[in-house]
Amino acid sequence: MRGGEEPSTYPAHCRITLERRSVPGENSDTIELELTAILDHLAATVPDFHYRLTHGLHREPFEADPHTPIVRTLTRHAEKALGRPPVARAEPFWTDCALLDRAGIPCLLFGVDGAGAHAATEYVDLASLDTLTDVLTGTIADFCS
Repeated sequence: MRGGEEPSTYPAHCRITLERRSVPGENSDTIELELTAILDHLAATVPDFHYRLTHGLHREPFEADPHTPIVRTLTRHAEKALGRPPVARAEPFWTDCALLDRAGIPCLLFGVDGAGAHAATEYVDLASLDTLTDVLTGTIADFCS
């Protein structure tokens, strides 16, 4: 958010950049309708509020198809290594999987436990790295045989 000359003044204008991520079932049109409804409400209820909504980069959401052979293979090896089925979900962040999937290349996301991805403090649970290695090794050997 940018506006004003210093922290103690009221700015004549303000600029906000918003990153709105999509999930399966949404597209750029549904997101624009959602944002426009919010901004139209503000324009109707807040004196001197005006807005201009401009599009930036849109990335399609991704959700792995649980019926593809690669997903079934990895799920089987993950369940064996974890002692339970892995949690299947769509993620709110963008990855290359969306591009690969749209190009007809079946794929999925599966990784380690940890936190802080792409942050100043990022970490991985080392035990989960060992588990991931076992899952991927078994998946590759099984899938590519």
